[in-house]
Amino acid sequence: MNKIKENWKYLLFGLAGMIITFNMTFVAYQDCNNLLGNRIYLVCFSSFILFAVAILFNYYILIPRFLLKGKYLMYSVILGAVVLLLPTISIAQEYLVRNAFSLPHRITSYTSPLILIDNLASSLTFLICFLGISAIAFLRQWTEERTRVEQIQYEHLTSEINKLKGQITPTFLSRTLTHASASVRSNPKKATEMLMQLGALLRYQLYDCNREQVLLNGEISFLRNFLRVEQMNRKDFEYEIHVEGDMHRAFVPPLLFVSLIQETMDDSTVLKLYFTVVEHSLRFHFRFNGKKQPQSKDIEAIKRRLELQYPGKYVLTHQSGKVELNIDISA
Repeated sequence: MNKIKENWKYLLFGLAGMIITFNMTFVAYQDCNNLLGNRIYLVCFSSFILFAVAILFNYYILIPRFLLKGKYLMYSVILGAVVLLLPTISIAQEYLVRNAFSLPHRITSYTSPLILIDNLASSLTFLICFLGISAIAFLRQWTEERTRVEQIQYEHLTSEINKLKGQITPTFLSRTLTHASASVRSNPKKATEMLMQLGALLRYQLYDCNREQVLLNGEISFLRNFLRVEQMNRKDFEYEIHVEGDMHRAFVPPLLFVSLIQETMDDSTVLKLYFTVVEHSLRFHFRFNGKKQPQSKDIEAIKRRLELQYPGKYVLTHQSGKVELNIDISA
């Protein structure tokens, strides 16, 4: 399909060049068309070949070697010389043709300054044709380069986000598996529930989180299951989740909130999470009673992730016993 498009493009350029050169030739020999007869088409074809050679020279040599490599001055100089040379060659060709076929000369003096002016006018026509082809080639390369850069940026962004995504810590997994193993004999029902909850958490992390965004309601369900497992691990651990607003229409990056709470959860016995959605604004904050504060490197990692996904649309603050995140979640 692309080859057909390319061939049609070249065919259209060839047709345009043929029309231009044939028209210029017919005008140049309009005073002796009857004397030339069918030989006028041979003259037209030779003029077209000259034009086609110049076009191909521009397309296959000048554009790739100079224009597309940023050598604009060299390209302009050589192209200028080509478009100025074409009318001169056409005048020389006319002189030879009229002599060869004993035709009267329409130009009284081929060295007259007026010839230069006429050549400049013809050169302008040629220049427009050449620049049209050059512009298309330049635009195509610019489009391809921009697409390539955008693809690289997207892949880099995706890589950065995947690296910065919050993950369930090995400490949490080890603690849960140890408690489940210890409860197999004494409390098999609890052990089964813990493993089922853990399986649900891992499935969410492995599969659902492959998407760029998930429903806020699903993310809150994940947090509820996560904190439920932690509560089964620790008898003294209590948590509350309060929601306000429509959680079923808001979308957020997956595993964003668990990144914030995991570091403070280890030595806290009480954790309270608050989600508020008002129009296109999401406010999340949580309180904890532990002494362990979020580490600077973890906060910076979360900020980098937020900056990638919500540039200039978030505010993250943390202080003793409280972390707050406000996000503009509008599209």
